Amino acid sequence: MPVLVIFSGLWQDAGIFWMHIRTELVPEYIKNTLILAIGVSTISLIFGVNLAWFISNFDFPGRNFFSWALIMPIAIPAYISGFAWAGILDYTSPAYTFLRNTFGWNTGQFLFFDILSISGAIVIFSFALYPYIYLIAKAYFDRQSATMFEASASLGRSKIYTYFNLALPMARPAIAAGLSLVLMEILNDYGLVKYFGVDTFTTGIFSAWFAFGDKSAAMKLAVYLMVFVLFLLIFEKMQRRRMRYSGVSEGKLMSRIKVPGFGGWLISFFSAIPFLIGFAFPFLQLVYWSFDTWEQFLSQGFIRLFANSFLLAAISALIVMISSVLIIYTLRLYNSRRLKVVSVISTLGYALPGAVVALGLLVILTWTENFFIRQWGLKIVITGTWFGLIYAYLVRFMAVGYQSVESGSEKISKSIDQAALSLGAGKFRNLWFNSLPLLRASIVSGFLLVMIDVLKELPLTLLLRPFNFDTLAIRAFEYASDERVSEAAPAAVMIVLAGLVPVLIINRLIGRRKV
Repeated sequence: MPVLVIFSGLWQDAGIFWMHIRTELVPEYIKNTLILAIGVSTISLIFGVNLAWFISNFDFPGRNFFSWALIMPIAIPAYISGFAWAGILDYTSPAYTFLRNTFGWNTGQFLFFDILSISGAIVIFSFALYPYIYLIAKAYFDRQSATMFEASASLGRSKIYTYFNLALPMARPAIAAGLSLVLMEILNDYGLVKYFGVDTFTTGIFSAWFAFGDKSAAMKLAVYLMVFVLFLLIFEKMQRRRMRYSGVSEGKLMSRIKVPGFGGWLISFFSAIPFLIGFAFPFLQLVYWSFDTWEQFLSQGFIRLFANSFLLAAISALIVMISSVLIIYTLRLYNSRRLKVVSVISTLGYALPGAVVALGLLVILTWTENFFIRQWGLKIVITGTWFGLIYAYLVRFMAVGYQSVESGSEKISKSIDQAALSLGAGKFRNLWFNSLPLLRASIVSGFLLVMIDVLKELPLTLLLRPFNFDTLAIRAFEYASDERVSEAAPAAVMIVLAGLVPVLIINRLIGRRKV
């Protein structure tokens, strides 16, 4: 429904500001979006793919630590990392003060470059999002067969040649999957680009709706963004349509090679760069700020803010997981093509930026309210309520819960369901006593992942939240936008700590020690 509503904006009459937006602002949105996509993709691929290869295939100093520490930057939302680094590189920061007082350096306003720029946004995005590529590529490299690489070595090929001409091409589906997630996060982001002053389609949608008051212009910009997303998905599928990737996990698995001396320490240094930039430094800066402002944060409705965030996230995650379980269980019982199509459609919301989902649902909810008033004179309020917000989260994050339950369901033999039903157990009794206990781990991990996604989601929550309703993410963003970054730190720290829970679970699930 949100997608159909957004595309209907193409046929709506243009508002008075649309001509100005299209001619003056859209070219800037396109340019900045492409620069961000190319820059972040390049850096994320360099670190994500190479680190996954090193961790999977080599022993070097600190490998066991980096194998899970390299996932940790995913727990810090990009906009939180952004305002933390803006504080680290500020003229009055402890780092700059130390350099001036100790070495007499004339740091100026910026020592290296202006972090509050598109270049700074590329760096922050890259080290916040590379774990998407790292996780999926590592899962692939951990299962790769040693046979192909032994054959390559027997033909006299070097390890570097084999890596670039065999390992990387075979890992292309995994790398493309991770890269698509990185690009989706870039297109969805509002907090970082807004704080850094980089105009993209997401900031344009907010400006058209709130600054210009032009709903039709906002919908037309959302169509452009949707076309951008669809182009990315279709382009990758077209590139791979005639290619086959099979046999990569057959035979014995690769054994890790010990890298002695300088080479091992060089890999350790390379591994430390994204961990320090993406997690350690920004998290320590947030903790440093929190020591000064924690009492003030506690006195400003902390309990209400905490309850709003976690209760909303828990309810949304529960509804997503219930929906996911019912859909997967129905598909197990009735394996029809129509149900498969419906299930696929129900998970497409994750490919939509939050601002697009929110805009489409705002139109739907407003139309529903007006319909009840016109037809029956009933005044119902849906817009700006928990119902509308939770419904939006269901649309946006259904794929997260669905994929978690589906991966667990595929490991359960259908003969278990058939045996229970043949013995007279009803469908719901079989679901309650057989399927749910077997899916417990998948349901718990999916529940936690959806909760964290809801806690971090910013553009969707900003557009659909009830009046005078704040969450941790909104409070952190609003304080940072008002240059009160130290006051934003406690809320940001809580979001990061909550995000570390699924990170550790993910590492445990995908971890596998190779001999």
